[in-house]
Amino acid sequence: MPVSGCMVMISGRGVDDGRDTAFSVFDRLPVGVCLVTASGIIHHANPALHDLLGCEAGGLPGRSLCEFELDHSGSGSWAQASGDAQRALRNDGSTRWVTVAESPWIGKADGKTGISRLLTVTDVDSIFRQAGDPRDAEAPAAISAVDALLYEAPIGTAEGATRTVSLTKTAVHELTESRPNEERLEAILEQSPIGVSVSRRDDGRIIFVNTRFAELIGLPREKLIGSRARDYYLDSHQRLRVLERLRGGSGVTNMEVQFKRADGSPFWTLFTVNQAVIQGMAVNLAWIYDYTERRSMEEALRDMASRDPLTGIYNRRSFMDMARAQLARAHRFHEPLSVFVLDVDHFKRINDTFGHATGDDALRMVAAGCQAILREYDILGRLGGEEFVVVLPGATADESRVVAERVRRHLARMPIEATDGTFRLTASIGIAGLEGATDTLERAIHRADLALYRAKHLGRNRVAVFEPGM
Repeated sequence: MPVSGCMVMISGRGVDDGRDTAFSVFDRLPVGVCLVTASGIIHHANPALHDLLGCEAGGLPGRSLCEFELDHSGSGSWAQASGDAQRALRNDGSTRWVTVAESPWIGKADGKTGISRLLTVTDVDSIFRQAGDPRDAEAPAAISAVDALLYEAPIGTAEGATRTVSLTKTAVHELTESRPNEERLEAILEQSPIGVSVSRRDDGRIIFVNTRFAELIGLPREKLIGSRARDYYLDSHQRLRVLERLRGGSGVTNMEVQFKRADGSPFWTLFTVNQAVIQGMAVNLAWIYDYTERRSMEEALRDMASRDPLTGIYNRRSFMDMARAQLARAHRFHEPLSVFVLDVDHFKRINDTFGHATGDDALRMVAAGCQAILREYDILGRLGGEEFVVVLPGATADESRVVAERVRRHLARMPIEATDGTFRLTASIGIAGLEGATDTLERAIHRADLALYRAKHLGRNRVAVFEPGM
């Protein structure tokens, strides 16, 4: 089936102005879209942009785009952007990080026929709030990587033919109103950085895809037309979740769904599906945004926030969160759990003798030494300084003592490199088991600390288990 033929169905016969059909498509997009006149007045905005800017339905048309630009420069900075991150001023005065991309619109926007601007506004606030303010010199280096991921296929560039400021005569001719409405709509969808597909609801067969969708799947468009949408889901359970939403009459908006390419490789998407009836045919309009690298970046940022930057193990906050979850599980299933606290002996002497850089190396070696002995599901964290803490799910205090002794001996045998040669360190460890159904993590750590003091008092380089009276 020819692609243009598919677009005839999408455009809808009997509609006086093809723009109405285009707007109905834009209104289903999961990202903000608005049509802006040459003077910067918003002529049409979809629901996603209203939500993003905190405006009630219908509250954007007639307002100036400059009202939502943070610098109030009136220079049309949104329209000058080419996918870079910037802050948008919301209706309530708050701000959100967005990316803005532009493509031309040939048609009527303010009662006159001419070239206007179609802006795509993507909410990336959560990404930048995790990574930090890009203007802050102290922000994590990951920001530059995040910024590079904002648009893998921008709508336009400063030199591209899709920019209003550099349209060639050929490009203008291709988008003039003399072309059939369905072709104009197809041309607009072709510029989308989001994959678009239309499939019949009765048998799931695809009747239209844009170039971006074909790129994501890794097949020519002619191969995709006529295939079944279900063939591209990686996880059948995710597909069932989508079907349940659609059968319930509600659409799917920005659901994280994994699809597979033609070569079988997986990729994550933000997936939006809406149902529609076009020329009497029930169809699913689907939009997929490649979320793979951004999801990986989010996971990396979350991991960075949970890790101690020196040793790479869990920091105090993340350790406490994970340990409390294990404690709750132990209470629920009446299982044992124990904690041990480890302190490097005479650590100040190491710093004073060999320097702080060597001291840092020693702490990294201690963390690695503990990980070499502990089970995969034991939780290791750094409380601060030279003090480490471990939760051992399913282990009694006596069982933990065996593990702690192995850790102590392993650390004592490790050579630590210094500028003047090598040295060895020792550690003292205190252990406490779970006591009763109302015990807390904080109390267990306190008891382990008391046992640690006993180990230190008895000469260091040893393990002690908490006993009443300590």
